[in-house]
Amino acid sequence: MGLLGINVTLHILSFALAVAVLCMAVLFHIRKNYPWTKYYLTFHSALLLILVLNFIRMFVSAMVTFQPQWLFALFLILLYGSLSFLIIFVPYFTTWMIAHPWRNPYKVVFISASTLFFLFSLASIFLYDGLWIQIVLVTIFFGVLIFCIGVLIKNLKTIENRDVRRISKAYVILSLVMIPFMITDTFFTLPPGVITFPVYMFWLSMVIFIYLVNYFLHIPEAPDDVIDPLQLKKFHITGREREIIELIRQGMTTKEIGEKLFISPYTVNNHIANIYEKTGVRSRIDLLNLMKPVF
Repeated sequence: MGLLGINVTLHILSFALAVAVLCMAVLFHIRKNYPWTKYYLTFHSALLLILVLNFIRMFVSAMVTFQPQWLFALFLILLYGSLSFLIIFVPYFTTWMIAHPWRNPYKVVFISASTLFFLFSLASIFLYDGLWIQIVLVTIFFGVLIFCIGVLIKNLKTIENRDVRRISKAYVILSLVMIPFMITDTFFTLPPGVITFPVYMFWLSMVIFIYLVNYFLHIPEAPDDVIDPLQLKKFHITGREREIIELIRQGMTTKEIGEKLFISPYTVNNHIANIYEKTGVRSRIDLLNLMKPVF
């Protein structure tokens, strides 16, 4: 298997794992709705887009004899645009994780770095693709990345969420190992970065994949005989409505609930209608499922 075959294999494996992780991460975000998960989804999606664009660029360069110049330029613009986005987003995400929001100097520095990176990348596409431009692009991108890694290392102990702290440690270790190889790969392969980036993406996705699999395997089943007080509070359920939900859980009919609470079936139906309206459900089964504890 030649270099092209190795590159194709690495990209396919990395892409398959990254897509699987993205789907699992979406489910994790829906279930847990942690603030940090939406930022991770953005970060992972941007890396996945870069992987796809890098693969297209590599494949077109190697396999297509006649390459429409505008199409190749479009791929490069999208690729460099994604990298420019990461130059802003990664520092923002990093400072958010360590609970130190952006200050004005940081905003100016990273927005300026992203803008310069994109302008130099356009120059390399349409004007002149010299070694010094590649050095500038590598310096800006990896300089920002190394800065963020340093900030994470310095502040790892201050990250309150244990899961975020664990993932951050893995990200730091992996990045410190891979960055020297990625910089070298940028200058000594054509197209640059086609070997090391899918390896980096694969192992980063593997870290998240192991964490998510472990999480989903250890989700306890919600007991059928418990109503979650947090759900009651979330939907502003009154004391009387809570009594009715509890009797519904016990399998009582509207008439039996009325007799139990010494109210008319008509009043019971009104309470049930109010509960449905608050929770957005349409049946007793949906209501009971909604009221189960979420672990």
